[in-house]
Amino acid sequence: MKLATKLNLALALAASMYATSANAGPGPSAFPVRVTTKAEAMACCVPKAKVALACKDCKTLDVKAGSDKKGVLAWFAPESKHACSGCGGQITVASGDKKGTIASYKHVCSKCSAESAYVCTDHKKA
Repeated sequence: MKLATKLNLALALAASMYATSANAGPGPSAFPVRVTTKAEAMACCVPKAKVALACKDCKTLDVKAGSDKKGVLAWFAPESKHACSGCGGQITVASGDKKGTIASYKHVCSKCSAESAYVCTDHKKA
């Protein structure tokens, strides 16, 4: 075998081992509860809870500790944008109502489907 072929094979093997290891991080299944309102997000902001902004199509999670209330609630700021590290798109928060009476929020990824992005937690809602 040529040296370049051996090197490519070794790199591919190392990458596959890393991707399947515990270092790859938690997946969406680790965050089974979807959060759709700001009130639900506030209820999840407790110590030991983890809250994530997820994009299911590119399988990306941006995880924050529940104790980081300011960071978690930023995901619910109307018309805010957050980077999606998986696809490089922007996740926009669409509140639907500009008058301040917001029933629920919709997170939309600019590169994945409109139904792809959402906020979730590993903590049961109160």
